[in-house]
Amino acid sequence: MSEAELRAMVREVLREALASRKGGPVAAPNGSAAAIQKAPVPHAAPGAATPAVEPVAITSDADLASFVRRLTALLDDPATGSTIRAGRHRFSLIGGRAAASAPTAAPVAPAAVVLSGTVTEAKIVANAKAVTIVLAPGAVVTPLARDKARALGLKLEARR
Repeated sequence: MSEAELRAMVREVLREALASRKGGPVAAPNGSAAAIQKAPVPHAAPGAATPAVEPVAITSDADLASFVRRLTALLDDPATGSTIRAGRHRFSLIGGRAAASAPTAAPVAPAAVVLSGTVTEAKIVANAKAVTIVLAPGAVVTPLARDKARALGLKLEARR
């Protein structure tokens, strides 16, 4: 799982968790009230230039859910919440990436895309995940589109 995917997942889970907190605590997956793990929270000394960084290990969905519950509890505390919002308390992913054992879904690229009419650079970029771009009869490829296809390693084939 890439760092960008992990960040997007954390944002989505946070958005859902914060939306559900309007009336009370976030429910744990089993439906009971979530127990927040109280770990020591590093704070920057007043006037310190360096923000506190709390290492976080997220290797599974359960770890992610636990982190979200902890973060929402920290944000509920006025003092800690203000340090997080002000950027004086940050979180860092241990190792900088998700664990290698985390399953990732490989995107499936289409084998071929058929383009007709004037094939521009924008059309090439929009279909860059295709293995092959098939040109319909009468299709015209602009020089920039041909250069972009070559730069992206795409194969252009004329259909007869």
